[in-house]
Amino acid sequence: MAIVINLQRIILGIALLSSFSVAAEQKVISINIQAVAMEQPSDYFVTLLRMALEASKAPDEQIELRFAPYELSQARWIYLLHHEASDTVIWTMTTKEREALLRPIRIPLFKGLFGKRVFIIRKQDQPRFDKVMTRAQLGDLLAGQGAHWPDTRILQLNDLPVTTASSTDSLFKMLMAGRFDYFPRGISEAWFELAQRPDNEDMVVEQNLMIVYPTAIYYFVPRSREALAVRIERGLERLIDSGEFDKFFYSHARTKAGLEQLKQFPRRIITLENPDLPEATPLDNPRYWLTLPES
Repeated sequence: MAIVINLQRIILGIALLSSFSVAAEQKVISINIQAVAMEQPSDYFVTLLRMALEASKAPDEQIELRFAPYELSQARWIYLLHHEASDTVIWTMTTKEREALLRPIRIPLFKGLFGKRVFIIRKQDQPRFDKVMTRAQLGDLLAGQGAHWPDTRILQLNDLPVTTASSTDSLFKMLMAGRFDYFPRGISEAWFELAQRPDNEDMVVEQNLMIVYPTAIYYFVPRSREALAVRIERGLERLIDSGEFDKFFYSHARTKAGLEQLKQFPRRIITLENPDLPEATPLDNPRYWLTLPES
């Protein structure tokens, strides 16, 4: 998964380089955010991170986020965080490998919705999906996913064929060109992304199916930055305790549209295994997850 900054694309990564100055007896913490822009929106992860930092800051501190354009792949961001000792934060889907390389803040930023996926398809293909009842039948169709997304490996490990591309925009173009049959997107992505592409009238969210597997998107920092990780974690926990996290989550356009749309159609759920899910994932902590009603 990715990280967004540009109003046209999903964010793959952000770097926080902190510098400190004192003015009028107040410490100003300036954080330079370097992001790979791939698709809208940038504001969910950036806003939530800002909220967490504000919730955990000292009374005499002021947080400033400064954005800088920086084009890197998701794999490159992970490599840099693993090898460089800087105050850097990225947000991405967790895996065993990523948690071995980086320090995860194990609070799901979308309450597990990234593991509940509907399909963006070409409108005329709905009758093909009406016939899909099982995972084996879904395996007769071809999915499209990002080359470095953990979802790609999850689908492959569940015997679902996948073709890949380097960006979300490329995948939308490939779908319209008939290069694959469906584009699995999280509930917090599908309807929102289509709303950002009003010219693509031939693309719709498939009406009947949803694949489900356990996963989470976390903030990650270099392992050498434990203090930064604790600070973000403390801020997120305070937001959950105060109710601000849920207020933000349920009111944001990314999640609100998807949750409202899910009510319109009962869905056949196809459950997938996620062998890459770390054992430390806090699946038994209900404060972190959203439970959808059974379809």
